[in-house]
Amino acid sequence: MTLVPLEFPESWRLTIIEPVADTGLAKVWKAKMPDGTLVALKLYHKTDRGNEAPGARLLARWQNYGAVRIIAEQGKAVLMKWLDGPSLGDIARGGSPGKASELLAEVARSLHAKPQVEPTSLMDLSAVFASLFNCGFSQDCPETLKRDMVRAISIARFLLDTQSGSVPLHGDLHHDNVIQTSDGLRVIDAKGYYGDPAFELANALRHPKGLPHLVRQPEQLNRCVALYSAAMDVQAKRLVQWAAAKCALSIVWRSNGEIVQDPEANLLNQFLRAADQ
Repeated sequence: MTLVPLEFPESWRLTIIEPVADTGLAKVWKAKMPDGTLVALKLYHKTDRGNEAPGARLLARWQNYGAVRIIAEQGKAVLMKWLDGPSLGDIARGGSPGKASELLAEVARSLHAKPQVEPTSLMDLSAVFASLFNCGFSQDCPETLKRDMVRAISIARFLLDTQSGSVPLHGDLHHDNVIQTSDGLRVIDAKGYYGDPAFELANALRHPKGLPHLVRQPEQLNRCVALYSAAMDVQAKRLVQWAAAKCALSIVWRSNGEIVQDPEANLLNQFLRAADQ
């Protein structure tokens, strides 16, 4: 047994095996229950679990639609079934990005199959995007990036004002948050948002991580937009608009309040140009 200062209920009686990930918001440990069942113990740095607070409850309600099984949660700790298998991000980075994107669309379609769960305790998209509308720009910020950010802010306002048919959203549904297991595809690490279904796979257009040249290829963007909009039964243009808005929001989150430059500046521009088509 590995002896580590971990905060989880003694009643769980876990044997910690090894650390496996650090997401920034939380650390994940592989552990074993008294009956030998392997589990993942996710320990958040903050008691409120940051912007993933409603996520575990949403995954629990989505268990029969492709989400990981949530075993227990308390305070900073969430206990879930251990998943063996590669992420869709691993599959993409291993040379099969097309297959990975198809599987992502498949699992999104499964998650959003009816009946839908109630939005209780989920975060509305208007709250998620609040910081975008208060961003500032450094004097050294390139004019092209500033112009694109201002336009993305305008698009975000339009999208939020014209939402209809709002649904529970994973909120961070991309390749590295889906595991291919022997029992099928399993989704992890939900944020737990509520809003426009066109938002759900918009952020996936910035992924898979580690393949920046791929996600900037026009053919890849066009293919994924068609695939993801069909999976969610939404307008392709609206999905791309949400991709631009979310890209801009991520730029704000990385800026610490004052935008200077950003590695995704050219990707934001690409999304905006695609939204004009």
